[in-house]
Amino acid sequence: MSEDVVLNKAKGELRILGERHVAVDAQALCEHLNAMTGTRVAEVLMNQHESRLGKEDAARIRERENPQASVQEVIDLLIDAECLSGVGIVKLTVPENLVGPISLEISNPCVKGTLGVAKALLISYWCGALTYLLGKEFEATHVIYDEGANLIKCRIVPRSIE
Repeated sequence: MSEDVVLNKAKGELRILGERHVAVDAQALCEHLNAMTGTRVAEVLMNQHESRLGKEDAARIRERENPQASVQEVIDLLIDAECLSGVGIVKLTVPENLVGPISLEISNPCVKGTLGVAKALLISYWCGALTYLLGKEFEATHVIYDEGANLIKCRIVPRSIE
């Protein structure tokens, strides 16, 4: 898997870790989708999209790129991809034996906000990736944006079945 960001102007392609991407103004996209459908509907839509992408990326790395990769090795590659794609600087802390919540922090996030599309764009990807890697459904709780530190953080916990 390529570890570079490759811009091929002749083809009009931007590739990150070998996958094609497109550069967009993420904050404007979030604001527009929230305005069009309301924050709850927009968040649900983006959650479904990003969670699926997280699962697919984790599966691609594990199944096609490196079947022997540990959970942490896959997470490290996903963190690199997030940084390369401009999401921000991700720190994901998975406690040993999964006792306690998983901690997610994104410094200098590409979007600011804890509701609607912004929340789902930044966090749902990780819920999906962890769902694939750890074999149970995850969701985010205690989502906070610290404006002074320019940091979004949350806890990722197993989804409770009610």
